[in-house]
Amino acid sequence: MPFTVPHDALTRLEQRVREALRTADDGALDILGHGEVTLVLRLRTEGGTYACKRLPVFPDRARFARYREGLDEYLRRLTDSGLNVADTEVWHAPHPGGRIVAYCVQRELPERRLCSRLLHTEDETWAKDFFSRFLDQVDATVSPTLGLDAQASNWVDVDGELVYLDITTPLMRDARGREKLDVRLFFTSLPWVLRDAVRLSMSRSIFDKFYATRGVLLDFLGNLHKERLDALVPAFLDQANGRLAEPITAEEVAAYYRGDARMWELIQRLRTADRLWHFKVLRRPYPFLLPPPVER
Repeated sequence: MPFTVPHDALTRLEQRVREALRTADDGALDILGHGEVTLVLRLRTEGGTYACKRLPVFPDRARFARYREGLDEYLRRLTDSGLNVADTEVWHAPHPGGRIVAYCVQRELPERRLCSRLLHTEDETWAKDFFSRFLDQVDATVSPTLGLDAQASNWVDVDGELVYLDITTPLMRDARGREKLDVRLFFTSLPWVLRDAVRLSMSRSIFDKFYATRGVLLDFLGNLHKERLDALVPAFLDQANGRLAEPITAEEVAAYYRGDARMWELIQRLRTADRLWHFKVLRRPYPFLLPPPVER
């Protein structure tokens, strides 16, 4: 159900984030989880507990308004496809220099019900049932103009119903196959020397997989290696290939994961070096919270 974003509490959270950026020390932040690029912060209030993801700082209000409009469209289209999306609100506030800082905010759902955790704790019968429901959701949602980042950590099982969490990056394309997302803005977390090169040479390869059922499934299965759940790959391949015109092989899954892991390891090393450059040479804060090293 819709909720009211706790403005004062989020203002205080943003103050703590700015201090963490200034000192390169996130010890005062309550980290709920993290992906390859960003952290999810927990915010405890008298009215409940929230999961908060800080967006790239918008250079002006117009860029923020375009993002907000795109996110609203994305949420609407996901819901219309039958996907159960976690209720999401966007909080924003002025940032120095006329910029806008914003967070995507959701009520915190039980961590123990994250599907990436349940796949470790539940039996094979549950896992196969989950994957069947997951396949139904992907089939009903993904199209050449509507994408989904569907790895297991982006789903929660609540009372037997899958709830999708990761809507921060609206994956939509126009009829000509162009991203509606402000890709340039979302690539600002890369070291500046790489941004244009990655955007121009790799953005299609990064995003393409999210707009085809086969690509979404390959990404999901590849990420099982990262989650130490690769023992489930053979059974899930049997289920997935029953729905695909071009089957996926275990070798393809392993090769995909190796390539994906190498890419993200490189990006994380470069971002860490970029943060050091900001502090030691430029003498100014690095503008992004970095996730901890990911075990692969």
